[in-house]
Amino acid sequence: MLWLTEAARYSKPQQAQVLPETPVLVARYELHLQPGSAQTLFFKMPVRPISIDNTAEIKELESADFNTAFNHTESLWGRKLRRGIQISLPEKKVTNTFKANLIYDMMAREHVGDNYIQTVNDLQYHAFWLRDGSHIMNAYDDTGHLNLVRQSLPFFMRFQKPDGLFISQSGQYNGWGQALWTFGRYYQFSHDRAYVRSVFPAVLRAVHWLEHAREGDPLQIMPARNPHDDEFHVTAHVTGHNFWALIGLKEAIVLAKAAATEADVQEFQQDYDSYHQVLFRLLDKIGAKDGDYIPPGIDIAGGQDWGNLNVLYPEMLVSPNNPLVTGTLRHVRKEYAEGLMTYAGLLHDYIGFKNTETELIIEEQQQAIKDLYAELVHTESTHAGWEVGPLPWATRDFTNDLAPHGWFAADYVALLRNMLVREQGHNLHLLSALSLDWTKPGDTIKVSNAPTEFGRMGMECKFTRSGVRIDLETDFQQKPVHIVVHLPWFVTVKGATIVDGEPVEVRRQSISIAPSSKDVNVVWTVHSPAPVLSYRSAVKTFEREYGAHYQTFLWDGSPVRKPIKMY
Repeated sequence: MLWLTEAARYSKPQQAQVLPETPVLVARYELHLQPGSAQTLFFKMPVRPISIDNTAEIKELESADFNTAFNHTESLWGRKLRRGIQISLPEKKVTNTFKANLIYDMMAREHVGDNYIQTVNDLQYHAFWLRDGSHIMNAYDDTGHLNLVRQSLPFFMRFQKPDGLFISQSGQYNGWGQALWTFGRYYQFSHDRAYVRSVFPAVLRAVHWLEHAREGDPLQIMPARNPHDDEFHVTAHVTGHNFWALIGLKEAIVLAKAAATEADVQEFQQDYDSYHQVLFRLLDKIGAKDGDYIPPGIDIAGGQDWGNLNVLYPEMLVSPNNPLVTGTLRHVRKEYAEGLMTYAGLLHDYIGFKNTETELIIEEQQQAIKDLYAELVHTESTHAGWEVGPLPWATRDFTNDLAPHGWFAADYVALLRNMLVREQGHNLHLLSALSLDWTKPGDTIKVSNAPTEFGRMGMECKFTRSGVRIDLETDFQQKPVHIVVHLPWFVTVKGATIVDGEPVEVRRQSISIAPSSKDVNVVWTVHSPAPVLSYRSAVKTFEREYGAHYQTFLWDGSPVRKPIKMY
């Protein structure tokens, strides 16, 4: 039974009085099922409306078979995913979320004319932004889908102004650095010098724009602007814009070296050094007054923690031991609820990934795993993430901020990859954070066809009652100085050897081995009592705490607190 509105049956196209609140094209089904019986309904709907005159497509839709379409879809995405990194973990929720979110970003791509446009999703975020697009390209780099990056890069060029500035939204100067980061990361994985030669004139114009912009700024940094989003809704010298400028300059140096232009390498390096000195002189003064906290703005108080969290990731702008790193983490942890960062008092599903990536670098393994599970607890049944909306311990309704969100997807994909395989300077780091639920006796962690800046690699970790054996396969084009293997925080290491029995020194819960190493044996004992930390336990903990909050609400009738105002 199909109705045009609740008051009129649908039989053919017709006009009807439709008000903003009128439900239109309502389908109503009445099924009478006996106990234990079941019935399946198949719904067929075109992605885009089909003209009533297009009888061929209408017949194709009518004859479509669900099982055939399902098998075709499953096969299609399976082939796409097999082209990149393969990750196998004992917890299926973790890897299924990885695969689903990589697919979500691929689904949001549009091929319009000659352009491949990376949008954020097919719903209200169906558009391109340098900020979201750069993170999605980074996820493709990390997972070995360089063909998608190469197709998308020309569209990034449409957002460079004649004066050299890369910008996709008014006032958001972080796009300058994010565009150069995207170009540099692609080269570091692809080693495509032809691409570097084609893009380098644009890089040169961009750097010259930054030089002139800094010269005209009273603080000699990225000019003050109103981003109208993210950190601020007022004009300020935005810390994150400056961090992204330094990140972009780092990648510009990489590209200049690839283009074999020594004069440009020296110029860009001088720009970076002088900029870094000026910026961190300002931030050190601010931090000395505020507990080593890096604020969102350099000259304006308040705002939302956002780009100021990018001090170690995606590029290390200071030493991991710098007090500004731990001071900022300590400060922003006060803004967490339900294990997630908040935005103006509302739960936000992906700001916190910046902090978790930082925790990998400073070796805060346990907190990184807690963050991972907090994110997973808040995913939908189809493993999708969203942006912002729910009040803490309230309805879990993110209103019209529809999932899946492509930036969440990209950050989750990058985080899981980096937990297992990541670059840091000239070293390759493995197993930066592991869950106890992945390392039980008999468990196996397997990573294959993993791209890195050094080349492809794979590893298989087989866990026993006494430790782990790690088998490595590497195909490095440029060898790392060391391979650093991190060991779980919940074990006491008794010793480690490489394949020929040579002992390896254990330092700060990690070992450093030569890039030619193939097999590593580590002997350990698990702490007793072992920590209870898994996806299943995280769900139970959340349900228990949510229930306690709800009972408090019923007892005293206190209203759910409202979002806070930043200004």
